[in-house]
Order: sequence, then structure tokens, then C-alpha cells
Amino acid sequence: MRAKNLACLLLCAAIGHPQYAFAAAFCPVTSDGKIRIDECRYSSNEACKQANESKRDCVADQPPPSTNAPYCLIMGAFEVCDKYYDYESCEQEAQKRIGSCMVNPYYKSPDK
Repeated sequence: MRAKNLACLLLCAAIGHPQYAFAAAFCPVTSDGKIRIDECRYSSNEACKQANESKRDCVADQPPPSTNAPYCLIMGAFEVCDKYYDYESCEQEAQKRIGSCMVNPYYKSPDK
């Protein structure tokens, strides 16, 4: 039981301070559409385009966090944060997939 509580605590800390919360890195795209993942170091799409003298948009290395639903299903490094609107359904799926349910810190309730 203590191990489960510790795992939940560590998972809460990881969700509360995600690595991509600071700034998304943008990656340049070559003229033939390939993403240069070795050059994902720009803080914005505009900075990336200017540095690479490109008219083509760069791509974000990390997708923005989902704000669609109040709960996230966490399975290791994989998370689903856009379809669980009640804790019970999230918890049922978590038990099937050996995961955990957490409150989505980015969710904005339409009531507020």
C-alpha cells in the first residue's frame, strides 16, 4: 500500500511540474517536409522561421497540454487528457490498463 501511495505522490509531482510547461521547442522543416528533430531549439515558430530563413512553418516538438477534460489517464510516459469527464470512468480504464487517474491541471471548466 505504501508503494502505491508513493507512486501516486511521485506521479502528482511529475504532472504538477511537466517538463514542457516552460516553453515548447520548435523544429525547422526542410523544403521536402522532413522535420529536423536535431535542431529543436527555438522558443517560437517565428524565431525558428527567421533563423532558418524559411517561409514554411516550424513544428512544435511537444504538443500543448490538453485542456478538454478534467481527468487524465496516465500510463507510464503516456497520458490521455481529453476524454475523461468523470473520475469513475477514468479509474475503470486505469485499472484495465494498469495506469492512474489524475486531475488535469490544465483543464478550464466552462462554468468558470
